Amino acid sequence: MVEYQINPTLMGGVIKEISEDGCVKINLNGRLGVIKVPRRLIIDDIKLEPGHKLQFYFSYIQIVEDPHEYDSSDINPDFGINPTLLGGKLTIVNDTAVEAEIMNDLGSVAVPRRWVFTPVALEEGQNCEFYFSCMRLDGKKELPEKSIK
Repeated sequence: MVEYQINPTLMGGVIKEISEDGCVKINLNGRLGVIKVPRRLIIDDIKLEPGHKLQFYFSYIQIVEDPHEYDSSDINPDFGINPTLLGGKLTIVNDTAVEAEIMNDLGSVAVPRRWVFTPVALEEGQNCEFYFSCMRLDGKKELPEKSIK
């Protein structure tokens, strides 16, 4: 089997919407995908709004046959935006994109298929791993009214 090295990269995104249950939908810069996370993963106590820019660590996704015993305890706003290797499971696979649920109800990531390293055909239910971190505010972008929701 081919081994790939995934590395965390500092990325950015813009909050698109915030649901009543506290789920924050973030569009990755460069139209690279969508991340949905609980509010508790965002470091700042101000009222979040669509248009807030965020920074965080993320990596390519790697399909794994034998997942590790991942530890999500470092995904804690008190520790800053430290990249942590997390596990997940593919929930959607189509011709252009995949979506993976992040372990321990930490949200989901939807990215183009080219973001997934795997020597096998992609299928729903496969285990995956990737680096992820909490997020910090990095300014605000004014969004046109029609682009919100």
